[in-house]
Amino acid sequence: MDFTLGLFLAVVLTGLVWLLDILFFRARRTPEMKESIVVEYARSFFPVLLVVFLIRAFLFEPFQVPSGSMIPTIRVGDFLLVNKFAYGLRLPLIHTELTHGGPVQAGDIMVFRYPKNPRIDYIKRVIGLPGDTIEVKGNDLYINGKLIPQHYIGPFAYRPEGQGDRGMVIPTKEYAQTIGGHTFHIIEFDTPEAHMDFGPYKVPPNCYFMMGDDRDNSNDSRFWGCVPRANIVGKAMFVWFSWDSENWSIRWNQIGRALDGPHN
Repeated sequence: MDFTLGLFLAVVLTGLVWLLDILFFRARRTPEMKESIVVEYARSFFPVLLVVFLIRAFLFEPFQVPSGSMIPTIRVGDFLLVNKFAYGLRLPLIHTELTHGGPVQAGDIMVFRYPKNPRIDYIKRVIGLPGDTIEVKGNDLYINGKLIPQHYIGPFAYRPEGQGDRGMVIPTKEYAQTIGGHTFHIIEFDTPEAHMDFGPYKVPPNCYFMMGDDRDNSNDSRFWGCVPRANIVGKAMFVWFSWDSENWSIRWNQIGRALDGPHN
């Protein structure tokens, strides 16, 4: 079951039990009669559940990164805080947009509901806005016919997920790139056969073109198209916790890091 739906049902159930007790049962209890344990739990948990639900639905929601498509900016095991109102408030569960909020900007890191399966949340970087034309030629990214420069940082020790520090290292290069005022790092495999040409593709209205910072290992808009505005969950803000499951250790250098700049 979706966590938000489960939380909503818990709020409704505890609130209903508490309300029924106030309206019908409390007045019938004599001083000698004890309050039902069900009512006691409902009265205790309802305010807490309601506050948590409202915060998650309209303000901030935690998000755990499940894959390496945003390496080197975001690692597998990073826990992010997602701003739910940055791009406008939406009703929980039905996702109806209530306010527009701030505009989506190229270079933002966005959490969204995967267009092919809206029950799954994805995280990628906004590369193209509505009306932009996107084209990829090998390692080169073009937006509206303009080459987006990338500045070589150095080699990157890339290891496939699940192999830990002792896994095979794939030749990878790290670059810095700037899009929409956001400067960030990307990685690309050092083998021509890993690169894929794409486009030109014009982003439709109310839609966004998304790519991972791990450019050659990202299931993104190059494969399944753009993200409709209705699928937006929120803007990823910073890493509040990071767990390296391969080595059973905390990545202290990741914690508290804002996502508007390059990785540490």
